Amino acid sequence: MYRLITIFIIFSLLALPGVASAQSSAEGVVEGQVVNGTEDGGSVAGLEITLITYIDNALAEKRTATADNDGRFRFENVNAEHQYLVAATYMDVHYYNPVVFQPDEITAYVEVGVCDTTDSDEAIRVGLSHTIIYIGEDSIKITEMFWLVNDGDRTYAGTGGALIFTLPEGAADFEAPQELLADYQLLDNNRLTYLVPFPPGERQLVFSFKLPKPDSDELTIPLEINYPTDIFELMVSGEGIEVIAPQMAPTDPVTTDTGEIFIHFRGESLPRGTVTDLRLSGLSGSGGLFFTVLWVIIALVIIGTAVYLLKRKRVRNANE
Repeated sequence: MYRLITIFIIFSLLALPGVASAQSSAEGVVEGQVVNGTEDGGSVAGLEITLITYIDNALAEKRTATADNDGRFRFENVNAEHQYLVAATYMDVHYYNPVVFQPDEITAYVEVGVCDTTDSDEAIRVGLSHTIIYIGEDSIKITEMFWLVNDGDRTYAGTGGALIFTLPEGAADFEAPQELLADYQLLDNNRLTYLVPFPPGERQLVFSFKLPKPDSDELTIPLEINYPTDIFELMVSGEGIEVIAPQMAPTDPVTTDTGEIFIHFRGESLPRGTVTDLRLSGLSGSGGLFFTVLWVIIALVIIGTAVYLLKRKRVRNANE
């Protein structure tokens, strides 16, 4: 079964542990409505709704209710001091919403948004992407960061994977945040798929891989644009490196707090299927403190992802 949780839900969960601290074992009510955000979408009547209870951040119990003809549901005898998620599965996609009791209130309302699914990725675009290339002593490390947008009104489930990215030939040592590794799958023809369905809205992804460093001083790396991309930021670091990036314009170098300087290129409004044959020269003299520099640059992304991972693990435990 597919799993789905949005960045919005994850960051909303940060407030859960203390929302009901002012209440004293109050018996409350959780009520809400399932709303299909797809125009002329299918009915949500009869959908099973699950109330997942956490006590002291540990999974405690699950209760179920059935949505009526208007998608409405209700759970009574709810302890407003505990933490809750409301879950619904629609067209094989799991949707999760946090329950928030307002101060001095014992009734919480939750709107559960669902969507019909589609295997067309025409509504998917990349609002902003960063490709960071670091030339090490023995290999070339490439980190990809994407801010993706689904502009449609359907959840993109894809065929054989929700999102697909093309890696350069010879890519190896794939890495991603540990708790998300199971959601990636390497396919043939140097393709990588991210298996989690993509609902309308935004999503951030981060992953990296290595390429072998050639014996010569020169290397061409084909960078393929898999989805229409508004802004593509390319950064290359390595002492004495020269870079030629077709379809992209040079811009001001980026200097990190450690003093490392990254050659910086930017491309805008790049259509799907664009291939930039990135040409690097002067590779023999490169090297440096890769991990220190790279993680400084993507620190903000990692911090946001850490919250995502913590709450995603909680949701996965709820499914077991």
